Amino acid sequence: MELNTTLLRERFVIRDMDSDGGGSPESLVAMSNRLVVPLLDSRNKVIETFVVRSRIMHSAIRMAAQIIQSYVRLGPLMARSVPFDFVGAWELVRSAHDTKYCEDPWVCVYHNAKPIFLSGHYHPFLDVIEKCDVKNPGNYDSAVAIAEDTFKKMGRHISISHNSNIGMVAHVKDEVGRCGMILRNPHKSTTFNFVAERRDAEFSVSPTQCLNACAAFLEGIQLSVRLGMNNEKIHQRLANSVNSSEALENISALARMGQLTLELDGFNSVLDVHYRPERPNFSAIAKEAEAFQRQLICSERQ
Repeated sequence: MELNTTLLRERFVIRDMDSDGGGSPESLVAMSNRLVVPLLDSRNKVIETFVVRSRIMHSAIRMAAQIIQSYVRLGPLMARSVPFDFVGAWELVRSAHDTKYCEDPWVCVYHNAKPIFLSGHYHPFLDVIEKCDVKNPGNYDSAVAIAEDTFKKMGRHISISHNSNIGMVAHVKDEVGRCGMILRNPHKSTTFNFVAERRDAEFSVSPTQCLNACAAFLEGIQLSVRLGMNNEKIHQRLANSVNSSEALENISALARMGQLTLELDGFNSVLDVHYRPERPNFSAIAKEAEAFQRQLICSERQ
């Protein structure tokens, strides 16, 4: 199956311009990672489209991979006599580390702008945006203007600002998968890419493989940054090296990073994968995070 999709990291600020607080308008903030999952047949016709939103980038990507994998094996999800097990898919997606150390790792899956599965607590404004997007499909940027106009017709003067950046892009065909991701460390944000090609006839390139690899990289980068910052706190004796929350979190993070490294090594073993500029080095990222945390501590002490 062919896949072309983009993960957006979004932040909406919703201001009530009619509030009478006497100062700045009251505002609410809704944040999310959003990934559109178009499911195509052999003629590249869209059969079903899902939207996955999640607090965490890698969770959204892995949930999309679960949906695609089921579609490839069993066909369209929504017309089945036995419904797709979203609960089971989410349990597979969530790691023990995320469950323990990420506050409310929520997810919501939409079909035709309706939430068909959700876990955790997310901002209900995201439902409004999905409904507005359906009114003008193919032009997601117009959803904010449609939402403002909808509130206006209800007699409410609402201003909505929308900031977004790309967390991942994926273009996958049977012969080759091309993916690009954001690499965020405390010093700066850069990007890296990989091209995965089939090595022989036995192993073709699949969207599920590529998405899961992207998720593993993004999760590993996130864990590396957290690991490095915690290490420096322990080194500076701001946290106990044995039983502090930072030390216990790092034990869990290292175990999870080991799992991710094995997953990525397996991805590289079955496909011919080329990285540009190079494959992210989790240990090097952790060292950079340690240096950043050291600078923060020194600045605070001064």
